[in-house]
Amino acid sequence: MINSIKLSGDFRRTFVRQVLLPLIAILLLTFIGAGMALFLGTSLTNSEAKQQQQRMIEASFSQSLNEHLRQLRSLSRWSPFEQHLAQAQTDPRWLDENVGSWLYEMFDHQVVMVLDAQNRVSRIWRDGQAVTIESEDRLVQDVLQSPLIHNSQHQDGVDYAQIGGRAAALAVGDIKRDNQPGANFRLISLKFLDDGYLAGLAERNQLAGLHFSDGTPKPGTLARYLIVSQAGEAVGYINWIPARPGAQMLRTVGPTTGIAVLVITLLCIYMVRRLWTSSLNLSQSMLKLGASEAQAQHLAFHDVLTGLPNRALVEDRLTQALALAARQEQRVALLLIDLDRFKTINDTHGHHAGDELIIAVAHRLNALVRASDTVGRIGGDEFIVVMPDVDNIGQVQALAQRIVDELSQPFTLFGSEVWSGASIGLTLAPKDGLDRLELMRKADIALYEAKSSGRGKYRQFERAMDESVQTRQTIAADLRAALQSYQGLEVWYQPLMDISGQQVVTIEALLRWKHAERGEISPGEFIAIAEETGLIIPLGEWVLREACKTQQRFNGLIVAVNVSPVQFRTTGFVQRVMDVVQQAGGDPHFIELEITEGVLIEDEHEARAIIVALREAGFRIALDDFGTGYSSLNYLSTFPVDKIKIDRSFTQSLGVAENSVAIIESVVKLGHAMGLTVTAEGVETQGQMSALADAGCNQLQGYLFSKAVPVEEIVSMIRPG
Repeated sequence: MINSIKLSGDFRRTFVRQVLLPLIAILLLTFIGAGMALFLGTSLTNSEAKQQQQRMIEASFSQSLNEHLRQLRSLSRWSPFEQHLAQAQTDPRWLDENVGSWLYEMFDHQVVMVLDAQNRVSRIWRDGQAVTIESEDRLVQDVLQSPLIHNSQHQDGVDYAQIGGRAAALAVGDIKRDNQPGANFRLISLKFLDDGYLAGLAERNQLAGLHFSDGTPKPGTLARYLIVSQAGEAVGYINWIPARPGAQMLRTVGPTTGIAVLVITLLCIYMVRRLWTSSLNLSQSMLKLGASEAQAQHLAFHDVLTGLPNRALVEDRLTQALALAARQEQRVALLLIDLDRFKTINDTHGHHAGDELIIAVAHRLNALVRASDTVGRIGGDEFIVVMPDVDNIGQVQALAQRIVDELSQPFTLFGSEVWSGASIGLTLAPKDGLDRLELMRKADIALYEAKSSGRGKYRQFERAMDESVQTRQTIAADLRAALQSYQGLEVWYQPLMDISGQQVVTIEALLRWKHAERGEISPGEFIAIAEETGLIIPLGEWVLREACKTQQRFNGLIVAVNVSPVQFRTTGFVQRVMDVVQQAGGDPHFIELEITEGVLIEDEHEARAIIVALREAGFRIALDDFGTGYSSLNYLSTFPVDKIKIDRSFTQSLGVAENSVAIIESVVKLGHAMGLTVTAEGVETQGQMSALADAGCNQLQGYLFSKAVPVEEIVSMIRPG
C-alpha cells in the first residue's frame, strides 16, 4: 500500500514536469504566435489599404486640377471670345449666358471673373449669375492677392488657395487676341472644396466620411491628406475614414481561429486526461504485475477473452498427459471442437455478440468436463478438450455427444436467441499415436469429416479418413494438372424434353473427367474437391466457354450450365460471366444458369442483386434441386428466377409415397402462378412421365430419355421444331 502511494506521488510529479508543463508552454507559444500573426496581418493590410487610398486621392486631386484648367481653356482660348468681351458694354447678356452660366452649369465653376490688363475685375459671376464687384469684395481681394495672379506672367495656371476663408481650386487663363503677343483680359475660375466637390471625389474613390478641415478632423476620421499650394502654403486637410480590410479579415478569420484554438485546447485537455489515466493505470498495472509472478504466468498461458488455457498451455498439458500415458499404459483422449455458423452469427449480430458467444461456450464446456480434464481455446471459434486417464472409448464418445447436444441449445446474446452448434473430431492415444502433433492432425481430419457429413456431429478418427484425405489431395493435384491442358476433361450434355418426350428443348452441360490412371471419376467426388481448393472457378468458366460454343452450333437451342456456390459468391462474378460469354461468342439469351438454394442462404440481399444483374444481361436463371431447401417457397417470392427444377427425390417418390403426386401438383401450380417454367428431374419410367404430364410439368429430364452424352451424340436427338 505504501509503495503504491509512493509510486502514485512520483508519477504525478514526473507527469507534470515532463508532460503537462511542456505541453502548456507549447500551447501558449502557439496561441501567442497565432495572435501576433493575426494582429500583424490585420495592421499591415489596413496600412496598405490606407496608403493606397491616399495615392488615389493624390491622383484624383491632380487630375481634378488639370481638368479644371482644361475646362477654363475651352473658353479662354476660343478666338471669338475676346471680340465678345469688347462688345460687353453694349451686349452683356452674351457673356452672362456663355461664360458665367455656361461654366457653372456645364462644369460647376462656382465663381468666374474677368480681369483686364491691369488685373482689375471687370465682370464677376457666382453660381452662374452676374453679381456686383462690391458684393464680392473680400473674395476679389483674396483672388487678386493669390501668387497665381501676380507670378504667372500672364500664363495659364491652376492651384489651391484660401479664398474668402474657404479652400478652393483657382484657375487662371489668358484671353489672347489673334496675332497679338500680349493679352488684354484674363479669365479666372473658382471651385470651392465643399461637400458637393468632395462627394463626387468620395463616390469615384469609394471613400467614407470624406470632408475638408483646417486642422482638427471629425471624430473617427483616422486618415488625412494635406493640400498644399504651389507656393508651399498649407490650404487645409482632406480627411476620411480609411478602409479596414484587415478588420474584415479578422471578423472572418477570427471566429474560425477562436473555434480552432478552443478545439485544440479541448483536444489537448482530453489527450492529457487520457494520457494521465492510461499512464497511471499502466504504472499501477506494472506495480501489480511486478508483485505477482503467478498472475503474469496466467496471462501468458490463458486466453484473454475466456480465461481458458491457450494453445501453449494446452499443448504442454497434452504432452505431459501423453508422457504419463506412455509410462503407466493409460489412455488419453483429444477432442477438437469447432463451432458451426459462428461466422454468420459474428457478421449478423456483430463482433461483440461473437465474443459473448465464445464466452458462453467456454462456460458450458467447463460445466461438462471432469476436474482432471483441460478445456482450452486454441483460436477463433476452435476449442480443445484433453482427457487424461480415460477408462474406455465409450466415456469419450459420451462426452462428445453431451457437448454436441449442449452446444446445439440456443444462446441468449443481448436479449436475442441464436443457435450455433458444434462439430467435433476426436482421437485416442495410444491407439492413434503418442505424438502430440500427430494426434492434433488426426483430430483435425476427424473434425473435417464431421463437418463434411452435415455438421452438428462428432467423428472419431479412422485410418480410412487419413487415406481419404491423401486421396483428396492427390485428386486435387491431378485436377490442377488437368486444368493446365484440359487433358481428360470433357463437357457432355443431357437433354431436357418437352412434356411429350419427343422434342429436345434444352440441353444441360455436365462436366466429365476421365483420369489417366483412375479412369472415370464421379463428378460428385471431384467437384467437391474443386470447390474446396478453389479450382471450381477456372473449371466452371471453361465449362461455360464450351457451352457457348455448343450453343452457337445448335442455334436457337438453350444450353443450361450449373453454377457452383463458390463461383456465385466470388467477387466480380457477374462481370466475369459476361466477359466469358462475350469472348466465346455466345448469346446470353440462350444460356441458362442453374443455381442451388445454397447460394441464397448466406446473403439474400447480395444474391438477389447478382440474379437481377444476370437477368438484365439476358441470362435465364433456373433454381436447381427445388424442394430440398428449408424455405424454397420463400425463395420463389424473393428471387426473380425463370425456371424451377423439381428435385429427383420427388420424382422417384411417385407411386411410392402417398402424397408425392399432390406435392408435385402443388409445386407445379405454384410455379405456373408465378409465371415460371417447371422441369422435373430424374424421370426414369413411363409411369413417372405420365404422372408428371398429368401434374402439368413443362419439361422432363432423366434416364428415360437419355443420360449425359458427348456433343456428337446429341446431334441425332435434336429434331427440327
